[in-house]
Formats: sequence, C-alpha cells, structure tokens
Amino acid sequence: MGSSKKRVVITGVGAVSPYGAGANLLAQNMLNGVSSVKFNAELADIADISSRVSSTVPEMDFSYIPRTYRRSMSKMSLYAYAAVKEALNCAGFNTAPDGASLYLGSTISAMETWVEFVEKYKKKEFDTIKTSVVFQVMNHSPLANIAQSFDIKGPGFGTCTACATGLINVGLAYQSIVGGFTDKAICGGTDEYHPIMTACFSIMNAASSLFNDDPQKASRPFDKDRCGIVCGEGCGILFIETLESALERGAKIYGEILGFGTNTETKSISHPSRQCISECMRLALKNAGGMDPSCIDFVNSHATSTIAGDVEESQAIKEVFGKDMRVNSLKGHIGHTMAASGALELIAMLDMAAQGKAAATLNLENPDPDCRCVNHIVKTQELKINTFMKNSFALGGTNCSLIIGTCVKDAIKDALI
Repeated sequence: MGSSKKRVVITGVGAVSPYGAGANLLAQNMLNGVSSVKFNAELADIADISSRVSSTVPEMDFSYIPRTYRRSMSKMSLYAYAAVKEALNCAGFNTAPDGASLYLGSTISAMETWVEFVEKYKKKEFDTIKTSVVFQVMNHSPLANIAQSFDIKGPGFGTCTACATGLINVGLAYQSIVGGFTDKAICGGTDEYHPIMTACFSIMNAASSLFNDDPQKASRPFDKDRCGIVCGEGCGILFIETLESALERGAKIYGEILGFGTNTETKSISHPSRQCISECMRLALKNAGGMDPSCIDFVNSHATSTIAGDVEESQAIKEVFGKDMRVNSLKGHIGHTMAASGALELIAMLDMAAQGKAAATLNLENPDPDCRCVNHIVKTQELKINTFMKNSFALGGTNCSLIIGTCVKDAIKDALI
C-alpha cells in the first residue's frame, strides 16, 4: 500500500443472526459447530416447494425502540436497528457521530408486508391500510429507517445487490473513506425471511430439499451431497473509520480493510464462473497495493451449498492462491442470510482471527471431488490468521472480495512511526 492511501479500520461490529442478538454469538456458536437451521412448518404446507428448512432469527423484543420509529419498520429494519446500536456502542458511541455516512441495503423489500398489502388491495380494503406500510416496503426502507432513528444526516446509500449486498456496502464505504468522500461510515446488510425466498430458489432447483427430515444437515457447502441453499435472515453492521481517527479516539481496532474488488458476471445471470470470480479476487489484491497472493492466509468463501457455485468458487480460489489455501464457508452453520451474509460472516471471521481459531465448514463430511482443489477446513482448529479474504457473490452477477488485515498492533505501530 502506498503511504498516501488512507488506512481504514473496523472499530465497531453489530449483529442479529439466527443465533440471536449480539456479534459475540456468531463465532462462539460456529466454533462449537452449532447449526441454526430448523424445519419450517409453513413451507411444509406448500406442496410445490420442495424445501422445508430455513434459518431464522429467534423471537426478539423490540419494544425498546421508540414507537415513532418502530411503526415504520418491518423486521429487516428492526434487525438493523439492533445491529447498528450494538456496532455504535462497540465503537464507543451512544449514537451516530456527526458526519457518519450510512451504507445499508437488503435483497428485496419486506415481503410479509407486501403480501398483506396485496391481499388488502385485492379485497379493496384500502381503509385498513396504514401509511406506515409505505415506509416498510420502500426499496431503501432499512436505510431510511436507520437514518431517521439514529439522526444520521450524512450521505446515505441503500445499495442492494442481492446476496452480495452486505459485503459490497462495506467495500463501498471503505472506498469512500479512502477517496476522502467521508471519514467514517456505518455499513452492512439486512434481510428478513419469507417463504417466498425459499420458493424463488426452489423454482431454480437451488433450494436444499434432501435433508428436510434432518434440518441441521441441510446446508452443506462443498459436500458431495449438497443440494442447495437454506434461506435465512439477520443483519450485520460494521463501523469503519480512518486509522488516524481511531487512534485519536483510543478506539479498539478489530481489523484493517486492505483491499476491495468487485466485478460483474455477464456469462450468466444466475451462475457464477471461475473466470469472473478469479478476476474479482485479483482486483482486491490489486486494490490492496498489488498484494501478492501468498500474503493471504485464509479465504472465507461465499459457498452457499449449490452444485455449480461451490465448484466454481473452489476452482477460482485454487487458480489465484493454489491448492494449499485454507478455505471455509460459514453457511453450513446459519444458512444463507442473504443481504446480511457478507457482513455477518466477516464479523464472525474477525472474532475467530482474534481468538486464533477457524471454524470448520459444517456438514462437509465428504468433499465433492470437483471442490477438493483447495485445503478445506473440516474441523475447528487453532490457526493464526494475519490476513484473510472474504468473498460474496450474488444472483444477477455482482461479485465482491474484501481483504482484511488482523495484525492490529502492527498497524498502530506503523502509523506512529
């Protein structure tokens, strides 16, 4: 990295996941091999949907959120409120600091609210529709709700790029700080589950359907018996700022963002390719000052447990980093939390790196021969991770890779020289 490039660090993390509220729950449960995937009775009532499993957030009490804000929030905004509050508190703030930018999106808007709205529309029951519904179904509803409730007056971007949303918002916020557009940002992704999500993947023959009677085995990235995605929900939020700002405040630093790469797959709107994924990871290395691939200790993959996607990503990682690169996927534990996935998994990896451990890819019992081209982590192990790459790829073709350095003491030492 050139000396003139602003250095960007992570000083706050917040999470609502299928394990519950709190960033600390992620790595703790993943390292212990705990699955959050459960049988979904609502799906079982729909004969044409082959999948009967999902990974959802436990019931939570959001009554602490002032009603004036809460009434315009669907679940995804409620999750975001809890995660943003945790991230800010973690970073040392009671509320959003002046000048903070907000980067927050979801995959699709609140489907439960939309379905209820459409039913009332069909019945011409307009007198029963509250105006708050409009603010729950806007494409940028989480962004608007969080900006209002935390009085965030700075720039706000509701970027939505399907499954890549969470990570790409972190990357865009990082680029904005590096470029001088802002000096601090709240960033991530949020989503709420609805059976329509599973229905969409079922239509594409990409929803897990062979383990309905054994839900905790249903999400199995890279395994030869994998059969598709387990849809989930949650929210992952990070607070990032310049290293200089963090040092001035005496803030705890969780990691440093070293590089970001993103590109678009144009060969297929639904299937990623090894070539495009490889190029995305190389772009991240280039953005990190031309970092040599050998500097990366670990790759936390996107791997969603689909037949084609896991193979393409495995082979791309091997092409860029070689067959010895250590790799895991965390979707065996919590399924695919959609827009939240990239940020939630990044938060979990930061915690693991701090503990000197790496969680195995849950349910990877017999790796697919076409995925065996890299060094899969098949059991939780102690592992020193100085620098790792986090991948997220999305339906529609958006790819992104983020490089994180965890040697915080070295970063501080270098900055003070």
